[in-house]
Formats: sequence, structure tokens, C-alpha cells
Amino acid sequence: MQEHTLPLRRSYRRSATSLQDSVTALDEAWSGAADLLGGTERELLQARSAAAMLAVARWATHSALARTETRGMHVRTDLPDADPAQTRRPLSGGLGEVWVRPERGTAEARTVAS
Repeated sequence: MQEHTLPLRRSYRRSATSLQDSVTALDEAWSGAADLLGGTERELLQARSAAAMLAVARWATHSALARTETRGMHVRTDLPDADPAQTRRPLSGGLGEVWVRPERGTAEARTVAS
């Protein structure tokens, strides 16, 4: 998991190819994670902590792949420009299958609250 999240070559300067490679590896790791969720109380706690970190790594990587632009610290070497149509944050979730969608209603919520 750390190989696909910690090195700057993977976590800072990304491309569709490197992100897809990470998505594939993290999704494969997730499919085997359920087999590790057992053992003593201490082992179970460690396994659940590792599974939670793996879930977050999957959500972040799927979200990065879905954001087809460079914005802030999200740098895509294959897409170096910002896209004005992608100002909303990507939201992600899911366990068996990860989903990603743009945040909805942000601008509308600010207008109503003003």
C-alpha cells in the first residue's frame, strides 16, 4: 500500500497511467483484505486499522484518477492545466466498489446561506 501512496513520484506528480496502476494494485489488495480480518483482539485491531488505511488510499487514488486536471497540490503530468468546470471537490466512498462523484450543491448552498 505504501508503495502506491508515499513516494512523491506516485503521490505528487501523477498521470492516468501511474494512477491506474495504483488503483489496480490497491483494489487487488482490498480484495484480499477480508481474509486478514481475524485473530486475537490485538491482531484484529491492527488488521482493521490497516484495512481502514487501505480504504482511504483507494478513495484518494480513485478520486485523483477521476480529477482530469491539475489543481492546487493535485498535479497531473498528463493534464497540466486547471479545468474551470471542475471547481467542486470530488467525493468518494464505497468498499467493494469505489464510487467518485463531484460534490453537489456547494455554490447553491452558499447563495442560500448568504
